[in-house]
Amino acid sequence: MKHLHVEVLFCCIDFFVRAMVAYVKNEEEVDEMSEQIKESLLSHYAMTMTYVKDLEQISEEAWRTSYAEGKWTVAEIIGHLSPWDRFMVAERIPYLLAGEPFRVAPDSQAVNEEAAKMSREQQRILTIDEFLVSRDLLRRAVELIPEERLQDKVVIKDKELTIGQFLGAMTQHDLHHMEQINQVIG
Repeated sequence: MKHLHVEVLFCCIDFFVRAMVAYVKNEEEVDEMSEQIKESLLSHYAMTMTYVKDLEQISEEAWRTSYAEGKWTVAEIIGHLSPWDRFMVAERIPYLLAGEPFRVAPDSQAVNEEAAKMSREQQRILTIDEFLVSRDLLRRAVELIPEERLQDKVVIKDKELTIGQFLGAMTQHDLHHMEQINQVIG
């Protein structure tokens, strides 16, 4: 039941961010909206850290169980998030803020496969700790972004977004995987 509340909160945060972006009318509203977007992102990062930390309490069997036949285990799901958090900090956020094109196009499949392999082989505490460290780095990087910069427009794959929308879209990735984990842990 706890996970359902987290899911509802994240859906509300996402709806709120989208609604705010759609109805901005003046600079004062932009400033207020930027502050709220930043708070929502930081809240999301804190909630995901708590969620993953709580996975220390599930059984080893559940940790090594996939959410569906032929799909990733809980360990593999959590393990693949860390490299993407580090990638966002090193290869996305600086370029977004500098208004420069991304210099690296990752091989998503290779990154995910390597991370999943490591998660299968290492102890749970290492996978969880790696996530907590990388997510905290992401949280701190976003915390340092001036709120008004979250409204800067960027073009990614021919789609115009604000930096806040881009970062918000990344939270959807977390929610997708949390739903998968919840299928295992209930």
